[in-house]
Amino acid sequence: MEPKLRVVIQLDIDLRQVLLVVRGRVTEQNCRVLYVLARRANATLPGLNVVLDLRHATSTPEALSGLRRSSETGAFPLLTGYAEEALAPRQLSILAPAA
Repeated sequence: MEPKLRVVIQLDIDLRQVLLVVRGRVTEQNCRVLYVLARRANATLPGLNVVLDLRHATSTPEALSGLRRSSETGAFPLLTGYAEEALAPRQLSILAPAA
């Protein structure tokens, strides 16, 4: 069984940024939910800056690498059931885990 992620969503009062505070172990399989949450936030409020706060989580190197690549390019992996969608480069920010 994959580790469960716990995510708290904090939206700035000025509606410019959403902070996704993640706890648990981020793997390549379960990080899909983070992409889905970022897409939903962007679909709800286009142009919103999305910050993934992984400081209270652990991550596999592969998952963190994929999230960083998405942050730099704005491209998300194609997920089954979703049309290809992207954020602007650097619209997705990562606060990396300590270890």
